[in-house]
Amino acid sequence: MTTSLDSALVGMLQQQRNLELIASNLANVNTVGYKRASVRFQDVLDTARVVQASNDIRAGVTAEADIAPSPVDYEVIERSFAQGALQQSEQPLDMAISGRGFFRVMREDGTLAYTRDGGFRLDGDRMVVTFMGERIDPPITFPESFLNIRIFTDGRITARRPFTEAELAALSEGAARDGVEMEVGRVGLTIFNNLVALTSIGHNLYTAQDGAQPTDGFPGDENFGVVQGGFLEASNVDIAREMAGLVIATRIYQLNVAAYKTIRDMLEQANDLLA
Repeated sequence: MTTSLDSALVGMLQQQRNLELIASNLANVNTVGYKRASVRFQDVLDTARVVQASNDIRAGVTAEADIAPSPVDYEVIERSFAQGALQQSEQPLDMAISGRGFFRVMREDGTLAYTRDGGFRLDGDRMVVTFMGERIDPPITFPESFLNIRIFTDGRITARRPFTEAELAALSEGAARDGVEMEVGRVGLTIFNNLVALTSIGHNLYTAQDGAQPTDGFPGDENFGVVQGGFLEASNVDIAREMAGLVIATRIYQLNVAAYKTIRDMLEQANDLLA
């Protein structure tokens, strides 16, 4: 009977975690590049283990407590890396990936992280950084004076710098004097053979664990996708789906609470009879 109590308790813990993830998804519905998280439940009880443990009890090999389920291996957190909708933005350095790639950024400790959030800006050294200040990898630095940023689908970024005095003097009469277009850098991307091995570390960043098998490249390379300048990738959270999941998870939690209370009352009655 205690196994039934444990099962009901684990069921409540499962749905509590499920509700936490649904709440997180809904809270990030407007977060750029956010990828929906979900929980995949495994069997609460290992039937084969229970049968073996019961046989061992009869043989005096093990204790009854060994039959109880373990609450540490009943769930796997998964993320859906499905493409989010591209939304036009007002910022010239905003970029959205259409395809499998991830932007690479360098963290303060020198390690690499990966993101689908292309909301970039310039820091005090005119280097392209994320909203939290991580520098894009490979680094891209703009000149002191520039105009008209352009981002191409293959990741090249150009800007116009002013003419030098010598260049201005060499211009013919009537020639355009809006500066020289120069390439300031090219955005790098990374793809992974095993997205399950990506771990979220907050702020829309992921780290690659063993087995992720990262491959570096550039937009336009095979399987990497392309970048769209002046766009951002929206969250891939479906509000209707999350609300439906919220109702289901709440109901299942309530059923497990009712089961727990019923089993507990039955145990109390049994103890009263044996007393």
